[in-house]
Amino acid sequence: MMPISASKNKDVYVVFLTTNTNMGKLIRFFTRNCYNHVALAFHSDLREMYSFARYHVNSPISGGFVVEYPERYLKDNKDVTIKVCKVSVSKEEYDRMKEAIKYFREHRDIMLYNTINAVLSVMNKSLKIKNSFTCIEFVTYLLNIRNVLAIKDLENMLEAYLIYQGSMKAIAKCNTAAEDDYFERRRWSGVIYDTFSHFGKIILRVAYH
Repeated sequence: MMPISASKNKDVYVVFLTTNTNMGKLIRFFTRNCYNHVALAFHSDLREMYSFARYHVNSPISGGFVVEYPERYLKDNKDVTIKVCKVSVSKEEYDRMKEAIKYFREHRDIMLYNTINAVLSVMNKSLKIKNSFTCIEFVTYLLNIRNVLAIKDLENMLEAYLIYQGSMKAIAKCNTAAEDDYFERRRWSGVIYDTFSHFGKIILRVAYH
């Protein structure tokens, strides 16, 4: 169900992104979709976005809840193609989303990227794992939308709310003071550790769920 009511007075922004990583290119190849990532923002200048994604630029498997800043995509004069949909919600729904983000931030250490569902979604299937989300699962959870497993399906659902499509650089407000360890490159030993640790945690949650 879309979180839209007669008392619409708050806006949230659903941001679809064409990321500039090899993993992003691989996802787009298999899904045949222009966008491979989605996030939610509370400001139209996208100064701060929320999603589930990798923690470090060169460690593609290990991930969880992240606060994404435009610099993640625009550093070194890069740019990405985005699509922004503005969804009006009631104050109650807006406050619920804010509280949810607060919870995810406070419990970031137990949140995991749901790698299993990232694969299963290609087959339109999913497996519920505690405190584990893909980017699409996270955004639809915040929007209180159910049974949407593919980014393309959410795009289609929100087509009427489209307000912008094009360069991120053209509309985003960068925050050079923001703290983001995304660009702290992991050594190969760290990447290997991150990957095995991530899958170990996911498997344990599936086994003991």
